[in-house]
Amino acid sequence: MRNRLPFLFGMDCWRLKIPLTFFLNQCLRQDIEVMELKLTPEGLVFWSPVTSRRRITSLFQDAECLGTSGVTGFLLHQFHQPLRLFSVALAAALWMFYSHCIVQVSVTGTDPTLQRQIEQQLAENGYAAPFFTVDQNLAETIEFLIKESFEDRLGWTEVTRTGSRIQLQFTDKEYVETPQLTNDPIYAQKEGMVVRFDVQHGEKKVKINEIVHPGDLLIDNELKDAFEVPQPLYVKGKVYGYTWYTVESSLSDAPDFPLHDALAFFRLLMDCRSQIAEQLQEDEKIIKENVLLFDRNAGTITMKIHYTLLEDLTRP
Repeated sequence: MRNRLPFLFGMDCWRLKIPLTFFLNQCLRQDIEVMELKLTPEGLVFWSPVTSRRRITSLFQDAECLGTSGVTGFLLHQFHQPLRLFSVALAAALWMFYSHCIVQVSVTGTDPTLQRQIEQQLAENGYAAPFFTVDQNLAETIEFLIKESFEDRLGWTEVTRTGSRIQLQFTDKEYVETPQLTNDPIYAQKEGMVVRFDVQHGEKKVKINEIVHPGDLLIDNELKDAFEVPQPLYVKGKVYGYTWYTVESSLSDAPDFPLHDALAFFRLLMDCRSQIAEQLQEDEKIIKENVLLFDRNAGTITMKIHYTLLEDLTRP
């Protein structure tokens, strides 16, 4: 089977004024592939792969190329005009330029004074936007420079590059909180059902789905070794669980008509949610909300809602 790859690049259409027998013998000897050969009043017309163009022109000096099809023909047609070739070259040059050009450098952090000093340090080292760079690891280079220059003042630094933008974020050492480890065991501060643990140090003493009450030991400061001898441990962690609360809110002197009841329902619902949200901290949330009561009595509308929360059971 012949290799079909040459045909993928395109075909040349040729015209020759020579005897047919002589032409076929030459093509056979030189291994020139010919397709759609026709005998016309103007001569022989045939198609051949563009990869055979040099052999055809060397064998038949009078060969006339009528056109080219396929990928090669498309490219020749597109770039036949100098303006199109110039446009492609300009687009490629602009793409190369902007892919290596930084148009924005933003610095954000916890200390405004340190932020200005970092910006000045970047400018002194040639990193003030806009600037051109071929450094493929520009973010790492800037991060190393800043950490080295402000080593004694930075607690955390991160530099990211997104396209033509550089973003630097930092926190100073005074802002970063140093975690304190203690040897005190952690006890439950409220009733709930254990859902998950966030324990860095210590021995867990309860299991998932276990109901705990205030005063129950959650994380111990001892761990027995292979000889059943207690070994002291540092303790640090949280235990999250489901807790349950009932919140009540009321609205006095409420007019008695349906539209006001609908507005009152929404108002009391938001008030109950606001009350329960006051006791939630980070990583804590409302899991379920069930309306137990929505009733009017002597001009007063009362709503009572039962909430299921996800809370840190080690927190009062």
